Amino acid sequence: MLTKRDLIRLGASGALASALPAAASAQTAGGRFFGAIDVAQKGFAYGLPIVMNYAVMNKFAINRDSGQFKAPFNELYNVRDVATYRDTAVVTPNSDTPYSILWMDLRAEPMVVTVPPIDPKRYYSVQLIDSSTYNYGYIGSRATGSDGGDYLVVGPNWRGETPAGIRKVYKCAS
Repeated sequence: MLTKRDLIRLGASGALASALPAAASAQTAGGRFFGAIDVAQKGFAYGLPIVMNYAVMNKFAINRDSGQFKAPFNELYNVRDVATYRDTAVVTPNSDTPYSILWMDLRAEPMVVTVPPIDPKRYYSVQLIDSSTYNYGYIGSRATGSDGGDYLVVGPNWRGETPAGIRKVYKCAS
């Protein structure tokens, strides 16, 4: 089984491997690599969130035997209990927050996320995160209000027309 430590090592190895050609071409007169450590650190910082996000996706939506599996792609899963020490796929899930999880595969077509009207005294948030862990949108009390609505989530190559009744389109870059 691939552990988080293995994933970090893989990310560091990939960052170092991508840094070496650039560093080799930028040698100083003394033959020392110029900036290789800086390039490797930046590559690691860029690559680690992607690798860690893939590990969570694998446990939550792909590997049914992971012990952390929630639901397959494009199927909403409402977590019945709050997180405990047994929930290890995410580094530090909130232990006092109920979650619903949806991993969307937007390669073939967009998805419509429908939220019901929410009591204005209640707070809710739907966070949209791409595979690079970039937050590209929010649906919720502060972002869209308490009224219900339909929201279209599209992939980077989507070129269709927005259907009637859609309140907002969110474009995922990756």
